[in-house]
Amino acid sequence: MKRPGTDATSPTRLQAGGEPALSVIVPTRNEASNIEPLLARLEDVLASIDAEVLVVDDSDDATPEIARQIATRSALPIRVHARLPGQRSGGLGGAVLVGFNEALAPVCVVMDADLQHPPELLGTLLGVSRTGADFVIASRYVDGGGDEGLGGWYRHAVSMLATWVAKRVLRPELAGISDPMSGFFLVRRSCLDLPSLHPQGFKLLLELLARYPRATVAEVPYSFEARHSGASKAGLKEGFTYLSRLAELRAQARRAPQRPRRQLVPAACGASADRPSAGAEVTANPSALGEKDTYSRL
Repeated sequence: MKRPGTDATSPTRLQAGGEPALSVIVPTRNEASNIEPLLARLEDVLASIDAEVLVVDDSDDATPEIARQIATRSALPIRVHARLPGQRSGGLGGAVLVGFNEALAPVCVVMDADLQHPPELLGTLLGVSRTGADFVIASRYVDGGGDEGLGGWYRHAVSMLATWVAKRVLRPELAGISDPMSGFFLVRRSCLDLPSLHPQGFKLLLELLARYPRATVAEVPYSFEARHSGASKAGLKEGFTYLSRLAELRAQARRAPQRPRRQLVPAACGASADRPSAGAEVTANPSALGEKDTYSRL
């Protein structure tokens, strides 16, 4: 099943089952040492879910070639869209937007390629989405979650400060959400106006939450793991992009005729795609169980 802009595909299950239930979008940039173990774990996790994987790549290394090779022998439908230099507008957010436009499923999960986002949570995200939530956010900051993978105190402090600032600047739009900076989330495509989206930088979820304050949200806890290999792409430039974009989102929100408070959707405890997951803890409203960090209450 070939689509425009797609370099490789493994169509076996999609042809047999038609439209998949889930599209997993993985934006990549120079993840040659991570893409193979990630796709191996995704193949195991998605064996019982009718799903596809879209790798949208902005790399200067062998990441897309490795992903194409894996796609040719995988039972999991994998498509690779490699963006050439000069076509990489929007950074990570722009790559995810390409994935949204090419996805076949009604719901999409966005996750990083460095294995800091555990693929084993995908079934839970999909299961919780069936309670009616437009967004299901994997959160580090509700009971049961953790952010140990951030590493040293400096990255913890920067993450906490960035989250606090976002929640203050966009108070109604982010009300009750513990982790609006998460890069690991599910979204229902029907709630997005894709032609109107022009994301910039790493924090795509923040932009989507700001643009769609009426969309319903659930959160599930997860542990942000250590990076499998390589170095983080975050840096000073991304920090400036974040602050600039946050100011733009604030200005757009203030121009809106109304700024409704976010509606949170109760999620069934232990929900999964096919059956309850033993030991899974799910909460749609962080205030119901208590948030781990006081800054998340602001």
